[in-house]
Amino acid sequence: MNYFQIFSLPAQFNIDKTQLSSTYRELQKQYHPDKSVMLSDSERLTAMQKSTEINDAYQTLKNSCLRAQYLLLLAGVDIALEQRTLQDTGFLMQQMQWREQIESFTEDDEDAIESFSENIQQQVNDLESEIELQLHEKAFEATADSVRKLKFMLKLQTEIEQLEEKLFD
Repeated sequence: MNYFQIFSLPAQFNIDKTQLSSTYRELQKQYHPDKSVMLSDSERLTAMQKSTEINDAYQTLKNSCLRAQYLLLLAGVDIALEQRTLQDTGFLMQQMQWREQIESFTEDDEDAIESFSENIQQQVNDLESEIELQLHEKAFEATADSVRKLKFMLKLQTEIEQLEEKLFD
């Protein structure tokens, strides 16, 4: 059973996150290992495996990048462990500019950091829209490239958050 089936969701990029969360809570109540204390060893093992599968599925589907990777995997394109680098030189140059900009920020740049962060969030939103369209059109190689970009953008967001903690906490 694939992750979308576990949560009774259509196998598509845009999902109902409210349904995902509520179904997750229901499934956790049903299959949580604490519920299986009085069961036999094999039944406890089965319940633990089911709970682990539910957790893995939930973590994958709630994250846009992991969800896109999973949809690619279902389509026969596995990019999870690949070492392939992105060939888009324009994006690679933009990456360098963003990194230089992050490195140049100081505690006096709070407004600039906020603006930068909003710009990056918009880039993430745009990429997610692009991924949804590419998956719908079954343009899997283009989707894979967009997912590679999204991975970078999400990592960049984490770096911005860490910078803000360092400078303003």
